[in-house]
Amino acid sequence: MDFRNEHRIWQEQLQRLVESKTHLRQTGQNNILSNFFSQAIEKEFPTESDSFKASIKELMLNASVIAPELEGSYRERAAHVLSKKNIPFEISHINLNDIRNMIIFEIYKRCEVATDSYFERYSSPPGTAEQNELYVSIAHGNAKCTAIWTEKLRFVITSLVLLKRFFLVYDAYEGKQTDLNCSNLNWFGTIWVAHIENKNLADLIWNIFIDLWTYENLHEC
Repeated sequence: MDFRNEHRIWQEQLQRLVESKTHLRQTGQNNILSNFFSQAIEKEFPTESDSFKASIKELMLNASVIAPELEGSYRERAAHVLSKKNIPFEISHINLNDIRNMIIFEIYKRCEVATDSYFERYSSPPGTAEQNELYVSIAHGNAKCTAIWTEKLRFVITSLVLLKRFFLVYDAYEGKQTDLNCSNLNWFGTIWVAHIENKNLADLIWNIFIDLWTYENLHEC
């Protein structure tokens, strides 16, 4: 899996997207962005059900509609969009091993890359006191998701990953300064391969945990 080459493909497509603003003046921005991500989703999830892809495409469309109103980090904006679907989620229903297992499964399914499942839990997590306390409470123990919670976890994590990428592309499309790299502008699954290669599995799990924490806390507001 050459994630660097896949990143270059995304850079080229993003450049074409930005250039399209010039010759597609009569086409609405929402339509341009929705079409761009609709094609990406079809390529990324060829074996997924039509209902799954339709749900993800709907999120992209919703994101394109409300993007001008949103502020904050990519993570915060992604959580805000997903919160509109009103999916109840509590991190206390999972352990870190549930996140780990999903990462390994999706990487193998999407990229055919076998990933070492071992990771070092943070003894002193780099978050807030509240985040760290919750992280420690789910750091150990076997995976405990039920089938229903496994599917919910998968959908929420996948949605947040893709929505963060949406807002990265959206900012670039709007001419804002962005930090484009292999770990944020890439295909689903390949993003994680690059993250593990450039950092490690523990850092990826931490970042996904913070995605979930942000979503849960925003959803409760």
